[in-house]
Amino acid sequence: MMQGLGSDANGLLPISDSFLSSILFRYSTLAPLKDISFPSNIPFNVAHEFFLRKILLNRHLKQYSPSESYQQSFWKWALVQLETLSQSDEDNEIDECIYAHYLSLRTGARSEIPPNSFITHYWKFPETGVYPIEEVCYETITLLESRTTIEAGTTGLRTWRASLVLAQYFIQHAYLVDTSNVLELGSGTGFIGILVASLQLHTTIPPFGREMPSAIYLTDVNSTVLVRCQNNVRLPCNKSSSHPNIHYKSLDWLDSLSGQESLKPFFNETKVDIVLGADIVFDPVLVPPLVKTIFLALSSEHTRLAFIALTVRNEETLKYFLDEIGVSPFVHNH
Repeated sequence: MMQGLGSDANGLLPISDSFLSSILFRYSTLAPLKDISFPSNIPFNVAHEFFLRKILLNRHLKQYSPSESYQQSFWKWALVQLETLSQSDEDNEIDECIYAHYLSLRTGARSEIPPNSFITHYWKFPETGVYPIEEVCYETITLLESRTTIEAGTTGLRTWRASLVLAQYFIQHAYLVDTSNVLELGSGTGFIGILVASLQLHTTIPPFGREMPSAIYLTDVNSTVLVRCQNNVRLPCNKSSSHPNIHYKSLDWLDSLSGQESLKPFFNETKVDIVLGADIVFDPVLVPPLVKTIFLALSSEHTRLAFIALTVRNEETLKYFLDEIGVSPFVHNH
């Protein structure tokens, strides 16, 4: 169980020497503007080309764009930065495309309820070494997410911090999942599933030579969430869309309390090696069935590990979970 691994709060933001690259990464994850720093000593032409070529005309971000409301706030901020830099030389001019795009956003209809938005996370396989500045060298995970805490009666339509922490852990320890059959509890938007699929596909190409990646089972109790998960996994821009061995299943933890006959066959048939879960400890009512589900999975002859990453929102709920999970002889806390 991981409670304190480091990760950027707004995405899998890698360390980079480029302030401009960090702006791209944060824009892609809809980071609050107060969290975006702009270098004051950068030449106007460099900043201008970056905003124009790397963000506005970015083919990926044009197809999978952040919400219009976020774009409007961002481009207002970006224009302020560019106009400030342009004052140093009267020959500095801001491309009309940037103004036109900003004005088009201002004329759009505004909704009281934040609309769904695409979010793109950038990450990199650790063995490739130092992060380059060009974003084309990064792997990406793109998701359509809700921008509200609860939508359609569930919190599963957006990615939460614990998922980012767990993803960062597996990027650094890919050997745990790249050749393992993986089951995720509460798969939500599909973020972890997409990452695991990418790591597995990485082992099916030379020099590894494996022909078929291991199986991934993505589960959730909410049918709307499971459909969103599947749609995100299958987005053509995500490597997971080419993974031939991903399965989706409605899984209700409460079934674990009705006897081992309900879930035990599923765990035995899937031959899962590792169980994952991120931010699935939030409701004390669900703690007993969740712990029983994990217990049943670990009691299968194939399953050897379970990784649960959680956000501490309520100390009593955390203690309740740790007390319940501590009863199991299969569990080792980190």
